[in-house]
Amino acid sequence: MTSISETRKRAWITRREKYGPIGHRGSYSRNPGPCPDCARMRGWLVRLHVEGTLSEGQAAKATGLGRIDLRKAADDLINSGAVRDTRGES
Repeated sequence: MTSISETRKRAWITRREKYGPIGHRGSYSRNPGPCPDCARMRGWLVRLHVEGTLSEGQAAKATGLGRIDLRKAADDLINSGAVRDTRGES
């Protein structure tokens, strides 16, 4: 008779042989990224920041991005030609 721990140990060996060192194919990962609606909303919030409607702090807080990531997203939007940079203009 084998113990439960020995059975589990053998099961994990089999899983690692089949699926690799993690022991699964990623089915436990539930967060592939933002949903399409959230991604679209984040884009609009970055755009409002670039246009000067939202401050950097407001946009960072609303998007959940850090300030550096927000700046990168703003630069990408500006460089794409989709919007003109009006930050800092009165």
